Amino acid sequence: MYEKPPVTMNSPKMRENLQARGYSKRTAAVIAVLIAVFLVVNVVQFAARFGSSVSEQLDAPTGDNVALPYFDLTADEQAAVDAAGTRLAALKEEPSSSDLAAELAGWLEDRLRRGLRHTPEDLGIDAEAWAGQMVSRLTYSIEDVELSGDAAVVGVHVWAPRAGEIVSKASEGMSTYFYNQGVRDGEPLPDDLQEDVLRTFETTTESAPVEERPLDIALTRSEDGFAVDERALERDLLDALGAVV
Repeated sequence: MYEKPPVTMNSPKMRENLQARGYSKRTAAVIAVLIAVFLVVNVVQFAARFGSSVSEQLDAPTGDNVALPYFDLTADEQAAVDAAGTRLAALKEEPSSSDLAAELAGWLEDRLRRGLRHTPEDLGIDAEAWAGQMVSRLTYSIEDVELSGDAAVVGVHVWAPRAGEIVSKASEGMSTYFYNQGVRDGEPLPDDLQEDVLRTFETTTESAPVEERPLDIALTRSEDGFAVDERALERDLLDALGAVV
């Protein structure tokens, strides 16, 4: 069965409609072409943005993994990789097992004090729980290992939510909210405002962008095997989280 062709923005039917509204034949054709070009450009831009967003999501692994040929490594290389992976897994499972979560919680308090003149407690935010959530959301892939005597370096790619962007975006929204509610700097918030602020902060945290960062985990061999340089790892992970002063 013959199907009637669709009416597109540059179709003869569109041009006829424009002519019926008083436009000349030439003007109607030009307007139809301009409308068609406008739609095509917008569709292409949307597709590009959507495609980019999907690509970024697909690039992030859904779980932690070892991306190098593990069973082709020497025993010492395997030991270094195991030590690095075990420490990262422990950090995610128990963020309080190192100073990382505590430092991240302290960073959050400092940012909120400077930006909003309020502590996390004033706003109903549990800084330690938030920091633990951020650390637990880290995803990593072990990519490389190098040995030099009793020292080892394990190359890792880390995907981390951007703490800096979370606080900046949430603070911007809260500043406007406080202004509209007549809240002054450092003034205690009533319970209903705390609930609104906490909801905003949680929503911003959950939708935070994730960024990939390469980092090198330094280890040193002792009688008990390879041990991670904890202080260096914490510093690198804070940087990966975007929690910089």
